[in-house]
Amino acid sequence: MSVRQKITLLITAAGFLASLIFSGIVLRQMMDQPNRLMDAELENIAQRALKVVLQNPADPTLADNPGIGDKNYWLEIYAFDSGKLLYKSHLAKILKMPELKPDTSLTVSRTIPRSKIYLGQDRQNEVTFRLKNFKLTFAGVEYLVKAGRPMEGLEEEFWHIIIGLGGGLFLFVAVLLLLSYYFAGFILKPVRIINDRARNISEKHLDRRLPTSAKEDEFNLLARTLNQVFDRLENAFIQQKNLLADASHELKTPLTMMRLSLNEIRSGFGDELSDMQAVSLEHLTEQVLRMERLVKSLLDLSALEIAHSTTTDAVDLVPLLNSLTDDYTLLAEARKINLKTQLPRRLQVTGNYEKLNRAFSNLIDNAIKYNHDGGRVQISARQAGNQIIIVISNTGPGVAAAETAKVFTQFYRVEASRAQLYGGTGLGLAIVKRIIELHNGTITFTSAPKALTEVTITLSII
Repeated sequence: MSVRQKITLLITAAGFLASLIFSGIVLRQMMDQPNRLMDAELENIAQRALKVVLQNPADPTLADNPGIGDKNYWLEIYAFDSGKLLYKSHLAKILKMPELKPDTSLTVSRTIPRSKIYLGQDRQNEVTFRLKNFKLTFAGVEYLVKAGRPMEGLEEEFWHIIIGLGGGLFLFVAVLLLLSYYFAGFILKPVRIINDRARNISEKHLDRRLPTSAKEDEFNLLARTLNQVFDRLENAFIQQKNLLADASHELKTPLTMMRLSLNEIRSGFGDELSDMQAVSLEHLTEQVLRMERLVKSLLDLSALEIAHSTTTDAVDLVPLLNSLTDDYTLLAEARKINLKTQLPRRLQVTGNYEKLNRAFSNLIDNAIKYNHDGGRVQISARQAGNQIIIVISNTGPGVAAAETAKVFTQFYRVEASRAQLYGGTGLGLAIVKRIIELHNGTITFTSAPKALTEVTITLSII
């Protein structure tokens, strides 16, 4: 889950919780207010009913008296001291309600068949009543009036209100979810910018920095901190490359002197040396030559690593590849390797001829060296849109899938004994990769044991 989604969910959850609490308070107030109003209405009816009953104690039509109200009121009037029943409404004769203490109220449900009286019953013939007992004084005498009335209409209104609040709450959450997602994206926009810029800062582009402003917010502080880290990282890489270049340069002269000295010993004392001494001298000379090649490769790689670009001349790859094929034909024929090319008439790119020549020379040299006698090397090229794709394949022993991702690593060799046999330094493919990168191209290596090994280079046309 992304940070934007987490912020959206947190804001929505907080908003939903706050609105739920607010809706609960509002609903509670809305439910309490009708009860208070109904209790006030019942008190008014109780006072009027008591007055009418005391003024007309023997009137048989008392239940229909407009002073008491319609037949839907539940009323019982008692003399407080004696408990004598003075009046009982029509609804009170049908239903019996629970006993209450004076000045207390209660909400109860009762089942009343529709055939007896219709009070807006539901399908189960249940009716909810609001009851309250009143202790009233009239002409110095105390009376107990029990009053009640149905709440079916009011209960339906409550349910409508609850449904309305639920629908409004759902709509509020949906709108809040959309708004919080939008504003979370707006808040995190600087993070996306930092992420995009930081992704473009690699080992080859450590000079790039993240944008900052004068604002003292968390995002600017993060960008400044990362820029400081990139500064230290760039300095460390530059020092490392300079150290490698300086060390390689300093090693060139001693190695050359050692090789010249060994040649002088061989030419001056060749006849006087024993067989063992001659073999040791030969072996030492080979190691010095190998070190010289290694130092030269290190110098070349250091120069390529420090460079950020190369010259941009028009280079036709067809004559370049044909010339390299002619150069390596004798080496291939010595091992009966079939060296073939499949090239169009023209493949023109922008780049440095010498560097591209070295890159393809290294690849063809490897394809012949690390091959079976009597094998095959294929060099093909084609144009696809604005790109030129060159594929160099051979029928060598192949490389395991787990090793293919490491072949461009400096000093990495798939098989040390085989590399030593052919004088490998482990820097050839690293140099090739860096040259292709300087030409804004890509290089991939695919191989498997007992299958074709292919190196694919992609370059842009002019």
